[in-house]
Amino acid sequence: MKIHNAIPWQDNLYLFHFRSVHTSPIEYFHAHEGLEILFVHEGVGRYVINNQLYPLKPSTLILVKPFQMHEIKVQVPPSYTRTLLKIKGSVMERFMTVLPQLASVFALFLEHRQPSQVFYLAPADASYLEEQFRQLSHTLAIVPPHLRMDAVTLFSFQFFEYFVSRIYVPDSMHETQMLGHAGQAEIIGRIVKWIDRHLNQSFTLHDLAAELHFSPNYLSKTFKEQMGVSITAYANEQRMEQAKMLLADPSLTVEDVSRRAGFKYPSYFISLFKAKYGLTPRRYRMSMEK
Repeated sequence: MKIHNAIPWQDNLYLFHFRSVHTSPIEYFHAHEGLEILFVHEGVGRYVINNQLYPLKPSTLILVKPFQMHEIKVQVPPSYTRTLLKIKGSVMERFMTVLPQLASVFALFLEHRQPSQVFYLAPADASYLEEQFRQLSHTLAIVPPHLRMDAVTLFSFQFFEYFVSRIYVPDSMHETQMLGHAGQAEIIGRIVKWIDRHLNQSFTLHDLAAELHFSPNYLSKTFKEQMGVSITAYANEQRMEQAKMLLADPSLTVEDVSRRAGFKYPSYFISLFKAKYGLTPRRYRMSMEK
């Protein structure tokens, strides 16, 4: 399993792919800064979020909150086709005062107060959303670049309006129970952001705990419970992905790559890399050159 790093966001504000087709098996877990809307057109597999396992199948809609860890595994064949939209909170904030009711729903979602995040849509709802995604794809293809963010923003509010009125049925009791998990989700987000900022450095759990003002044992226990992996394993997975990209630069030695990826000892980096990918960094680089 790997921690998946998304390609750069458009204008650092959104990322959109309509009906992307994948023909190779997919298995990863990750967290990211923006809100994610995932719609499955074709494919089967599993999805893990909030420590709960859900089957993945056609007409599944999933909403993922910022910095929330989630895991996906898709069986291929058959092919996996999905639409993905990731948006940062800043995209939504401009119209908060104009549409206060929808803004309040969006705010509640970001504050981790909405229990349901995986929805199996009726045919009518699935067809409607697919058409809306199609129109967004067409709009982004023809409008000038400076208007694309507006198009994504307007789509997002239209999406939430439909979502609240047609798809989401609130469960007040479940919602109350979920409020207790909000603090832990916020802590996980802070840990992930801290690791991202310090990824190219060699750091310890005590360094992280001192800056976030929590005990190392509490952070370690909370992260493992929510994420399923240790903080060290998460950081090393991120560093492995970064190292793979750095190895594409022939001017860097393996020692340079190890240092820039945040590993203190090259021998440790080489050992981890070989265990994960089945090749030493040097042989991996050679395979890239073929």
